Amino acid sequence: MGSRREKGYLQRHSTAEAVESEPLPSVSPVGIFRTDPAGRCLSVNARWCEIAGCAPQEALGEGWALAVHPDDRDRVVEEWNRATRENRSHESRFRFQRPCGAVAWVLGQALPERDIRGKITGFTGAITDLTQHIEAENGLRASQAKLELRNEQLRRLAIKLGLAQERERSRIARGLHDEVGQLLARARLALGKLMRNGAGGDIAAQARAVDALVHGAIDEIRSLTFELSSPVLHELGLGAAVESLCERLSEESGVQFNVEVRTEANSFTEEFRILLYQAVRELCANVVKHARALRADVYLHADCDRIWIVVDDDGEGFERANGKPAFTQDGGFGLFAIREMSSQMGGSFEIESAPGNGTFAVLTVPLS
Repeated sequence: MGSRREKGYLQRHSTAEAVESEPLPSVSPVGIFRTDPAGRCLSVNARWCEIAGCAPQEALGEGWALAVHPDDRDRVVEEWNRATRENRSHESRFRFQRPCGAVAWVLGQALPERDIRGKITGFTGAITDLTQHIEAENGLRASQAKLELRNEQLRRLAIKLGLAQERERSRIARGLHDEVGQLLARARLALGKLMRNGAGGDIAAQARAVDALVHGAIDEIRSLTFELSSPVLHELGLGAAVESLCERLSEESGVQFNVEVRTEANSFTEEFRILLYQAVRELCANVVKHARALRADVYLHADCDRIWIVVDDDGEGFERANGKPAFTQDGGFGLFAIREMSSQMGGSFEIESAPGNGTFAVLTVPLS
C-alpha cells in the first residue's frame, strides 16, 4: 500500500526532469534562472537576458559567467561553486558587462530545489537589477565628496580671510600710530611752543583748547590702534596680549575679566598666535556685548600637544536649539569662523549655556 501511495504521489508531482523543462516566466521584474544540481545553467527567462546582455543559449552551462564583469568574475564563480558544492543558498552583488560596454549592477540570489526525498534537483534563482540604485548611491557619494571638498575650501578660506583681516588691521594700526599719531604729536609740540613763547589773550586760550582736542585725538588713536591690532601680540606674545585685552575690556565695560595663562606662547607661529587671539577677542567681545555678565574667567593652558582656551562668564546665558548654540553672528571674526578655524586645525569648539547659568566656551586646538 505504501509503495502504491508513493508511486501515485510521484506521478502527481513534477520530477526533476519535468522541473527542468518547465518554462520560466517570460514577463518578470527580475531575471530568473534554473540550474542542475552542479550549478550548471539550464534555462533563463527573457528578463535575465535583458539584464545580463546575452542570448539564452549563451547563458547555458557555465556560459553565463562570461557575461559577468571581468573584475567580478573570479569571485562570483568561486562563490557560486562553493554554494552548489555545499548545497546551500547563495547571494552576491556583482556586475554584468554587456557587449556594448554598459555595466549592470545586480543582486544574485538562488535557493536549492529538492524532491520529495530531500535530494537536490537543482537551483532556482533570480537577479535583481540594482543599476539605478547603485548609480544613485554613487551620485550621492560624489555629491557628498564635492560638498565636503567645498566645505574644506570654505574652512581654509575662513582662516585665510581671518589672517588677511588681521594683517590689514595691523597695517592700518601702524599707519595711524606712525603717521597720524606722529603728526598730532608734532602739532602738540608746536602748540606748546606757541604757549611758551608768551602768546596771551584769546590766542593762548584758543591754543590750550586746540591742545586739549589734539590730546584727546591722540588718546582716541591709541585706543583705536589697540582695537585694530594689538601691538602686544606681536611684541610679547599671546598670553600678554590676552591679559592686555582683558584689562582694557574690564576698564571700558565694567565686566571683571580674570585671566590665567599657563603656557609659554612665544614659540607659536605668528599665524597661530593671530588666529587664537582673534578667537579670544571674539569670545570676550561677546561677553561684553551680549552676556550681561559681571564676571568672566579666561584660561589659556597648553601642554605638549594641545592648547585650551576657556571663556566662562556668569551672564544670562541663552537657549540652545536642537542641542546647538542659538547664537547670532554680528560680523567680525565671528563664532562661525572660530568653529571653522578649530575644525580646519583638527580641534574643537564647544559652547555650553542655559538661561540664567552663563556661558562656558571651550576652544581646543592641537599645537602640531
